[in-house]
Amino acid sequence: MTQENWIQLAIAMVTPLSTLTIVMVGFIYNNSRMSDLRQDLLARVSELRADVDRRLTGVETKLDLLTGKVVELDSRLTRLEERFAR
Repeated sequence: MTQENWIQLAIAMVTPLSTLTIVMVGFIYNNSRMSDLRQDLLARVSELRADVDRRLTGVETKLDLLTGKVVELDSRLTRLEERFAR
């Protein structure tokens, strides 16, 4: 084989290998970005769950207060009914 044949062979080998290398680098970069996106989404979901839990706790507290007020009004009405029923 002559030197010219070796150069042609080298060029024929380098072109697909360089393309494959560029594609692999892009794939690895994109994969790392997907991993970062996944971590960001998981963190955001955790924050939303904590916020919903906090809000539900506040709603439960308000419902307990409201239930207490309803029971208090019921007992007042019962006493008034008993007073006027006599």
